Amino acid sequence: MEYKIRKESQTLMEKVFHNYERRGQIRSYQLGAMLRALNPELALNDDDLRQRFTEFDTDNDGALDFDSFNRLALHYLVQQTRRESDGFAHKNLIRLNDFQ
Repeated sequence: MEYKIRKESQTLMEKVFHNYERRGQIRSYQLGAMLRALNPELALNDDDLRQRFTEFDTDNDGALDFDSFNRLALHYLVQQTRRESDGFAHKNLIRLNDFQ
């Protein structure tokens, strides 16, 4: 699925990537810190990070370029946004007895 991202958010992702990258790539041990730099409230699990890193490392060289990092970061950011919006929706459910 393709997501549109605001220019400001894209610029932030580029800055974070360039703060950590070496020769245009990042390594798996850097991923958690990079994602937390984008959103400190992200729910991250080390095993899940390793699995996702491997999934997005299509050439199996142990590194991600910017495009791969961008897709992986969006995965986590969208997942967090959905989690937050689900929590909000559940708190404000309209029930049948609200219409008495």
